Amino acid sequence: MKADNNRQPLDELIHAAIGRDNLHFDYERWKQEHQREISEFQSERSYANAPAVLSTGRRRAMTHTLKIAAAAAIFLGVCLGLPYLGHRDNHGAAFAQLMEQIENAKTVTWKIIFYNQVTSKDGQRRWIETEIRHQAYKAPGLYRDVHLDEKGGVHHWTVTNAINRKEISVNPEKRRATLRELATGTDDPRGPFVWVKEVMETHNLEWVGKRTTPTGEVNVFRTSFRDKPNNQDWSYDFWVAAKTKRLVALYVPGADIYDPENDPERNNPREDAWSFMRPVCSAKYDIDFDADLDDSLFSLEPPAGYSVETERRAYVTEEEMIRYLGILAEYYEDTFPDQVFPFDVPSDRLNAISDKVKEDRTAAEQRLHETKEHYLMAGLNAMPIAHFLEDRAAKDSFRYLGKGVRLGDKDRIVCWYKLKNAGTYRVVYGDLSIKDVAPADLPLPVEP
Repeated sequence: MKADNNRQPLDELIHAAIGRDNLHFDYERWKQEHQREISEFQSERSYANAPAVLSTGRRRAMTHTLKIAAAAAIFLGVCLGLPYLGHRDNHGAAFAQLMEQIENAKTVTWKIIFYNQVTSKDGQRRWIETEIRHQAYKAPGLYRDVHLDEKGGVHHWTVTNAINRKEISVNPEKRRATLRELATGTDDPRGPFVWVKEVMETHNLEWVGKRTTPTGEVNVFRTSFRDKPNNQDWSYDFWVAAKTKRLVALYVPGADIYDPENDPERNNPREDAWSFMRPVCSAKYDIDFDADLDDSLFSLEPPAGYSVETERRAYVTEEEMIRYLGILAEYYEDTFPDQVFPFDVPSDRLNAISDKVKEDRTAAEQRLHETKEHYLMAGLNAMPIAHFLEDRAAKDSFRYLGKGVRLGDKDRIVCWYKLKNAGTYRVVYGDLSIKDVAPADLPLPVEP
């Protein structure tokens, strides 16, 4: 009887794909490293070979399809994809080298371009405007952000100490420097691309293909996911140099969601009058690790002869935080939101409010919009609840129970927290009143 080729074991499928004489592929080691994928493959085989109600021909066809799909996924995603990141005989070590390069970078320079979709005053036309900045990083936690004018000259620059949350903005034309204290750090003290390392290590990567750039060939890897706070599909594209295996560019989002090179709106003429602007993409490129950077580029001292302004950071009072809870409840039709962390209003809803002209917003929408804008302008990007808790409350003492609570219900608890160095908890009720309550009197166990 002729053997059924569709029942080849995994060994045969992989060896058929790469060749038995491929000296650069350690098959036994690969099997040890990817036992989970192999188990999933075997599960697919078991399902495909089950004698269900399928005809013999359909069952064999399905078996063949599942085998090819599984083998291709394992082979292309693991055997073929990772060698593009590393040496053919040791892709694991090369991938680790890429991660180490990102994590331990002492200096980095890069450029960033922002793509903004602009809508005309009458709302009938759209076009794309771009902004380019030059940025740099020096360990530990120092960032430099150079803003360019329309002619490509330096308009102003900002140096930020992400560890101490201090910043200086320097305007050479006006010979003015502004020193700021920051409530929230927007830059990662660990480095500019540590988040990339974490994403590439913990998310599945799709090898999209190769691209030719002025500096050489790159491999493009993508991770796609559902962005719950923004209620939308999202992705990142990572460009890794084919020869050096270094990260050279990244796009947020990836080209599967927004492709700046093929957006027809980029060719539309710019208009002076516009109604609103929405960011659609950003790209960091020309990334150079271990660049030679002078310490003076990251000085937080004002240049000699410049006028100096000082801006103290803003704080959120308890009264402001409680008022904000009420604004959220009004927006949700007099019911407190289901959650306040990691977000209280999804970004797609906030964008929809921003897209409306003031006259078309409801009173609750307008109040929420104005409140969000106020705190953003004050540098309180995390919004009042998070800032209040960070500055005023004991760590991990906050508990939110507001889901389903109606605004005005004096007997229902919305949340509680303990102020720093206090013995009692502050309990907020549906009518926005506050009471001090002993830990033992709360409905759930808490730290005393």
